[in-house]
Amino acid sequence: MTSESRILPLPDSGAHLVLGADGRPRIRLRTGRFALIDAPPAELFDALETPDGGSDGAASALLDRLMLEVQERESVDALRRWPDERRDVCVLGAGALVDGLERVLQSWGARVTVLDPESALPDDTSLVVAYADDALDRRRWSDLDMLPLQGVAWLRVHREGESILIDPLALDEHDPTSAQVSARRLAASSAPASTEAWQQSGPAPATPVDDAAAVLVLARLLQVILTWARADADLDHLRTTLWKLVPSTGSVTEHTVLPFPAAPPRLLR
Repeated sequence: MTSESRILPLPDSGAHLVLGADGRPRIRLRTGRFALIDAPPAELFDALETPDGGSDGAASALLDRLMLEVQERESVDALRRWPDERRDVCVLGAGALVDGLERVLQSWGARVTVLDPESALPDDTSLVVAYADDALDRRRWSDLDMLPLQGVAWLRVHREGESILIDPLALDEHDPTSAQVSARRLAASSAPASTEAWQQSGPAPATPVDDAAAVLVLARLLQVILTWARADADLDHLRTTLWKLVPSTGSVTEHTVLPFPAAPPRLLR
């Protein structure tokens, strides 16, 4: 004999109580997993439907225990998604893309501080993300390249005309700096003199980042930042990868960028 299927939300959580055709109630967690409830009282669903009374004490007590356990599991899942010790993120810059990044990071638990590019950084920052529309916005980056030496992760996003680039994530002195990324790009360019001129004095874009480009950029930034926060297996790859989006063609490419040792000091003879 089969039972009628029933689904009811579990209060103060993202879980649901589900009764399938087999007659065995389970909790469907926010992750999509199902947890079987052992020997539940028959009035359990009634306790959910009439939370202010009308059900026996055993059902109400079980419901309270279920809610507490589910909330604890959801708290653990939130910490697994974004560990607490890496939630303090500072974003330097302004504009729609920065506003979007702030919303995206906050929605998944980050504690975000947005500042203008010249502001002093908060002492508790774990990661600094800088956004630049043009060369003027990047003038501080050579100083901020020292952040990894202080134990602060360093991520750079910049526009060149309509193109948008995300530099490799820098975590220590062995990762490419902003100057090294620029030098590698000049070395690989078929027109290095023109590329250098644009990098040094190219104008700000005439149009804002369009919606489709913003979605792609924000998704990439979230991927990089979450990989860093959780120390996922792909982290080393992101430390040597330059990501580039060309909205006019829809092209998304990745380019390997390796650091190089600093030139030795020159001796005057």
